[in-house]
Amino acid sequence: MDIFKFQPNEITCHSGGAAGADTIWELFCLVYNIKVKAYSHKTKSHKGSNKVEISEDDYNEGIEKIKKANKLLGRKNIDKYMDLLARNWAQVKYSEEIFAIGNIVKEGDISKSGYPVKSKSPSVDGGTGYAVQMGILSGKTVYVFDQKKLNWYKWSYILDDFIKLKDVPKIQTKNFAGIGTRELSKEGEKAIEDVFLNTFEK
Repeated sequence: MDIFKFQPNEITCHSGGAAGADTIWELFCLVYNIKVKAYSHKTKSHKGSNKVEISEDDYNEGIEKIKKANKLLGRKNIDKYMDLLARNWAQVKYSEEIFAIGNIVKEGDISKSGYPVKSKSPSVDGGTGYAVQMGILSGKTVYVFDQKKLNWYKWSYILDDFIKLKDVPKIQTKNFAGIGTRELSKEGEKAIEDVFLNTFEK
């Protein structure tokens, strides 16, 4: 769908309201008059004005989706983080395309938590990786800005890999997920800004 067939106020960003990338996506959405739904599950720490409490059905569905994603990611001790992880499913479920900020890792790399990466296919480090993996399993369009390589990538379902993009991606649907790491760099923040500039001002 061509972005110019609808206005920014017809678009919704689905996010998580966390510090870092989520917050910056939300701030730019406010600048461009884009609606934001920042999903939460029974937490008092999330106090944003765009907070949306997910339903128990979406939460329970999210648990199953996280477990399925983790069969590919191969990470340990996910149950204690399930409240946070399962709410990520809503970001994916209600979006048609996903824009994530983080670091792409491959099997044998050391994750930021200090454990070897076990996923056979390239994945995204940290909690963001679950949303990205669920997006891939759902057949969504998935973009990732790698904060180490300083470039945008797009998931290829043909190659089962992230492919480096020459240009900054554009928002092309009415529902997108704007997500990413809490450890946002200046380059990551600029990458988010570039998506909006490339979508609306070029």
